[in-house]
Amino acid sequence: MPMPMGVDPGRRTAFVLAGIGAGLASLYWAGLTALLAFGVSAGTISGTQIILPCVLIGLYAVRAFQIFKGDPTAAKKVLWLHGVGGALALFQMFSGTPLLMVFQGVKVAIHLFGGITAYLATRRA
Repeated sequence: MPMPMGVDPGRRTAFVLAGIGAGLASLYWAGLTALLAFGVSAGTISGTQIILPCVLIGLYAVRAFQIFKGDPTAAKKVLWLHGVGGALALFQMFSGTPLLMVFQGVKVAIHLFGGITAYLATRRA
């Protein structure tokens, strides 16, 4: 993607990385939603448990698109999403099975990457 004249390349890199972090979070929730859909089709969980992951897919995907375009406000908003998501993942990590711990560990890593890069993007804005 060509950079407009007068835009600092370091600023653009920070926003691209923050957008990647939000995109990874959206992909994580899409994968988890697919697993939940299998659970719904098998009858082991309620279909209403898919609502929140679908909302999170949308929130992260929209923020990723806005951040790729260079919107510093979107970077601040996704920073909150990553902060709350990472804190909840840490809390859930220690209250489940070993498989759940692995899933939550992946989520924590995504939120750390996304949160750090979103913070750096807001500082570059």
